[in-house]
Amino acid sequence: MAITAEQVAKVTANLDAIVSAECKTADLNMNQNLLGDFVGAGQVVVAKMAIDGLGNYDRKNGFPDGDVDLAWEVLSLEYDRGREFQVDAMDDDEHALIMSSNIMAEFERAKVVPEVDAARFARLSAKAGTKAAGITLTTNNVMTKLLEAEAAVAENAELDGCIIYMTQVVKNLIREKQSYRLGQGENINGKFETFDDMKVVTVPQSRFYSAIDLYDGVTSDSVDQTVGGFAKAEAGKAINFMIVDPSACAAIAKHQRLRHFAPDVNQERDAHKWQYRLFHDMLVYGNKAERIYVCTQ
Repeated sequence: MAITAEQVAKVTANLDAIVSAECKTADLNMNQNLLGDFVGAGQVVVAKMAIDGLGNYDRKNGFPDGDVDLAWEVLSLEYDRGREFQVDAMDDDEHALIMSSNIMAEFERAKVVPEVDAARFARLSAKAGTKAAGITLTTNNVMTKLLEAEAAVAENAELDGCIIYMTQVVKNLIREKQSYRLGQGENINGKFETFDDMKVVTVPQSRFYSAIDLYDGVTSDSVDQTVGGFAKAEAGKAINFMIVDPSACAAIAKHQRLRHFAPDVNQERDAHKWQYRLFHDMLVYGNKAERIYVCTQ
């Protein structure tokens, strides 16, 4: 039985779910209910709402009239990335679909998710309202620098709603700064999930830079030729930590429906051809940039 359009749509939905769930920046995802369909290459329809505030209740006339203005705005997403895979033809399409979906899921986790995170962190760093640059953190200054950042963000946001992203190195410095007291029968446990009510998310340094370069991904036999992906830009700096109020930004990621070409249609190989395309972006609201703080090395 041939691979159906419904099966292709299901694989596409699974890939959307992987990006939404496994990115370190998943907490910043825009409410998917506010996202509409694509209307063109890299353009997505987003719902914008304006709601009247409270008014005085009148005992004679009752409730004051209110209005809800719902409009759909077309946004152009900056990042338009893709890749084509070819999976050799197998005995039946069912096995081909299973193999293809597993290959793309692994590609999503190993290649796509780190790149999406890196692009988002670079955008947040560029748009941050407060930047502390050239900082080498040690056990002697790590708490001071964290509290300085906390104080800056607290002027404009509630800390218990913020997220603090940090590398494992910074997390270890915080642990080293704290003294452990062990009771009888207790084990050493330096784990902590919050810092002064802020959710702590540990980010690999490999995707935590102030600026990145994206590569086209043209395959070549040359050892010097990139095969896609991203890397720290020459002007980019490694990020120590970042505090973000989720209300200051909105992350958008959506796959265009996968395109599938069966082996009898594919003119290049006796293989199932899959064309993968992802649109994504990180929107930072200009009037809320002060709710983002970044500390770079």
